[in-house]
Amino acid sequence: MSDEDPIKILQVRFAKGEISAEQYEQMLSFLIRDVSSFKQTETKEKPDIIETPLEQETTPTVEPEKPEFADDAEAEEIAVIEPDSTLTEPERTTVKEIATAIANAEEPVSSDTESLGIEVTEETETNESEEVPAGEEDFAAGTVLDTSISDEQIEAIEISEEIPEEVTEKKESAERFLSQEDLGNVCYVTAVNLVQAGEFEKAYPFIEKSLTIQPELTLSWLYKGFIHHNRKEYEEAITCFDKVLAKDPFQIRAWLFKGYSLFHLHQDDKALECFDRVIKEDRKQLRAIIYKGYCLKNLKRYKEAGNAFDNAIQLSPRDLNLRLNRGICLFEDKQFYEALNAFDKVLELDKRNLSAWLYKIRSLIRMERIQEAFQSSGKLLEIQPREVSVWLARADLLLKMKKVEEALDATKKSLLLDKWNPDTWSLRGLCFYKLGKFNEALQCYDNALKINPKHLDAMKNRALCLHKLKRHSDALEYYEHAIAGNPHNIEAWFNRGLILHKAKNYDEALHSYDKVIELDKFHAKAYFNKGLIHRQLEQYFEALQAFSQATSVDPSFASAWYHMGLIYTDLVRHKEALQCYDKTLKLNPKHIGALLNKGVILEDAGLKKEAFMCFQKAANLDTKIAASIKGRLAH
Repeated sequence: MSDEDPIKILQVRFAKGEISAEQYEQMLSFLIRDVSSFKQTETKEKPDIIETPLEQETTPTVEPEKPEFADDAEAEEIAVIEPDSTLTEPERTTVKEIATAIANAEEPVSSDTESLGIEVTEETETNESEEVPAGEEDFAAGTVLDTSISDEQIEAIEISEEIPEEVTEKKESAERFLSQEDLGNVCYVTAVNLVQAGEFEKAYPFIEKSLTIQPELTLSWLYKGFIHHNRKEYEEAITCFDKVLAKDPFQIRAWLFKGYSLFHLHQDDKALECFDRVIKEDRKQLRAIIYKGYCLKNLKRYKEAGNAFDNAIQLSPRDLNLRLNRGICLFEDKQFYEALNAFDKVLELDKRNLSAWLYKIRSLIRMERIQEAFQSSGKLLEIQPREVSVWLARADLLLKMKKVEEALDATKKSLLLDKWNPDTWSLRGLCFYKLGKFNEALQCYDNALKINPKHLDAMKNRALCLHKLKRHSDALEYYEHAIAGNPHNIEAWFNRGLILHKAKNYDEALHSYDKVIELDKFHAKAYFNKGLIHRQLEQYFEALQAFSQATSVDPSFASAWYHMGLIYTDLVRHKEALQCYDKTLKLNPKHIGALLNKGVILEDAGLKKEAFMCFQKAANLDTKIAASIKGRLAH
């Protein structure tokens, strides 16, 4: 396409006698009026929009307002608060009283397991988290770069390549329009020239004028859609493309750009339909295949997404981003061996590819090849020793290897590179947490939240620290905030109930547990804690029902069977009670409470020998109990 001024084109045509003087004056008047009015509006100040690629973590850049962090060296010297674990030995206590005391001392079960499995979870683009089994922690947020395409990559795919190519294809027809004595066509051709030159804003008044004169001109609607898409006005762009497709259902560019617009609006299902339509007409349309992969990946249809990226690789074998995304889809589909091969292929072509290294390490961890993962992290440090995410990945790996002190040292080196990285402070807090230094951990989480007040891992783990420090009201504040942000946050509802339960605010605690069960009817711990409250309130029928539901969900829940036995004991239904205690002891042979309560029932029934055996087993497990039941053991 020519980049000449449309006024010069008119002058040449008038000189050649192709248009009359009256037509020349009319067109010239319109062009001068519209261009001059646009230049006036163009001079108005426009705000600059700076968009950060998805892969990068945002950090504060305003120096004067940096928060004052707690000095890390001083924080590490703070004494650890140890719980008072001393027990007083009863002087003369009956067996029944001991059993009752053990039963009443039962604490509500918590989701805060020893392995801290809930602390480090992976977040989906929809803000949902998957439960991590005990002992299997995943990487902290931010340690692996998000490989979603950036805005710059999108613009490169959608605009820089697509628009000029398509405009060029229409050059002949556009020039033919110029030969027609029609102002609308002149405006259309002017708009096309400006779009090709990347002057989308300047093209807009001409395309609008073209549509005013010829509202049925399909190509004008198509280019108006291109301009709206470039402005990121995706709803308006879709309206334009729908007008095109209503008249020409086979207009591939309209389907393609409608798909782009729907993708930006996170309507992946609808976008996928558009890209499939394009691919049906042209099986080698690379951009449609790539975006089909992105849509399927967002929809968590990883196997299909991997196939789409595989097809794209056949058309563009040197595109590393396609190979990387194929590997990620294989990883998410739990095909770790194939994913590892994909990441290795990327590293053959680019040994400094950070995302490929990090995902390779994760794949090796999932395959339980920990030593190889550790060696890979060492090689990555040699290649990129000043990359913060590399040190974070190293620290996370060391935590998995239970080398907490070394992990703490890795987070310190990461802070030397960038002390404003919230992920570093959050992971450092986790190290202190695992060392039992909850005050130091709390200070790290506070630092992370000063930098990024919405850091989910830091907020969640900070609440766990407050639990450990018995600052339950402060922890409750976090969970209330989390629920306000996401009323379907099961973990927040459960922990809210746990805090209120311990504070003996039973009505509110029951409300929280009921909410958990409403969101997840298979949450055994919520049923169990609900049963504890009902038993405390002597609401035996409701308690029995709750414990029964807990054992239905998880038949191996020993404590639920035990508490069912206690209720049957309270109701003097000894046969059912003994069945529950036997079930408890089958699951946990060292359950002292079940042994003692079973012994009491057997003794009352005159079965002295069987009772003696229960008391003897309990005494062997706990010497403090042996002293209290010394007389019974003399039997």
